[in-house]
Amino acid sequence: MGEKLMQYYSLVEEEEGLNGKIELAKETNLPGTKASTAPDSEENIELFRDALEDILGEEPPQL
Repeated sequence: MGEKLMQYYSLVEEEEGLNGKIELAKETNLPGTKASTAPDSEENIELFRDALEDILGEEPPQL
């Protein structure tokens, strides 16, 4: 559970550092500790992808 969501956390950390992780947590209402146990549902993945697009300014890669 949460493997893909955590990959998105890793991606945003590589690109934006701690501030990116904080912003992702705010936008998704799923901090890293909860994302690791949340299901990798289509809804959650879409939520994370939309948030990453806002944070990075570009469409994130498919993971």
